[in-house]
Amino acid sequence: MSFESIRGQDHGVEVLKRALGRNRLHHAYLFAGPLGVGKERTARAFASALLCVQPTADKLACNVCHACRRLAEGQHPDFHLVERLEKNDGGTERFIKIAQIRALQRSLSFKAYEGERRVVLILEPEHMTESTSNALLKTLEEPGQQTHFILVSAGVHRLLPTIISRCQRVRFGPLKSEHIIHLLQQSGVHDLDLMETVARLSEGSVGRALMMLEEDIVPLRGQILAALDADKNQPLSEALDLAEDLAKPAQRKRLKQAFHILRTWYRDLLVVKMGGERRQLLNIDEHARLTNRADGLSAKVIQERLKRTGEAEVAIWERMANTRLVLESLFVFLAGRVPMELSQ
Repeated sequence: MSFESIRGQDHGVEVLKRALGRNRLHHAYLFAGPLGVGKERTARAFASALLCVQPTADKLACNVCHACRRLAEGQHPDFHLVERLEKNDGGTERFIKIAQIRALQRSLSFKAYEGERRVVLILEPEHMTESTSNALLKTLEEPGQQTHFILVSAGVHRLLPTIISRCQRVRFGPLKSEHIIHLLQQSGVHDLDLMETVARLSEGSVGRALMMLEEDIVPLRGQILAALDADKNQPLSEALDLAEDLAKPAQRKRLKQAFHILRTWYRDLLVVKMGGERRQLLNIDEHARLTNRADGLSAKVIQERLKRTGEAEVAIWERMANTRLVLESLFVFLAGRVPMELSQ
């Protein structure tokens, strides 16, 4: 893994290259930014440079020595990965467990197996309980010699302030559409119209763009909008059937995409309602439909629907509420079947 494979994050990459070249390395880094913009990829490139035993003149990874090869194969003994564990049903644990941090502490109590440095990569540290966070904090406060931590987070606001203060923050921003389209082309996508639509909807995240393609987001968007735009004199059977389908455990990824569709849709409706320009839209291919729908809604109603969408998302993903009931209630509200004043 090398920095040359990272696209659209020139500032962050340059910060790390400069630290390597000058050998002025912090013991802990916090890579902060949206999901799917290259934070983990950059972290692995940085780890490769730190562990390489035959670095270039600029202190970058050679990508050919045994250390680089073992890291690429996931077999380097001085590289420690901490992430949420997979569950037996194929899902992912809600939190990183304190037992994982304690196991890491035991491993770090021994000397490095190869070379002098050790690297700890922690993915999604925002998914830790307070006790787990405090255990990690103790390790960050008393790092072993030549041990470097890289925390990769899309939710820095959920980290303990004391953890943030121990790290040097490296900021990652959303990718430009052209970068996302290039990366999609590299992954084998050839439909330019589809790539342009997905690139805008992804809000600068190639990871989200790839997931959108996997989950067929454009047909899903059409299905959601058709269900919510049903004639007021007709039953909401299509919307309720969709809620039932999205609530199934096997549809969790698709459900995440559904919420993203709703958020971007109501965001765009608000842009149109407030007189924004066409180029500001994420659903730019649906400009005519957005204009038509915005004409029949007040800004207050659009804002309330956007708010309710966010509340439903929190209820499902953070409060573990009954997914089907939350979705049915949300869809009834978004379809305008419940007067706003009665839903307060």
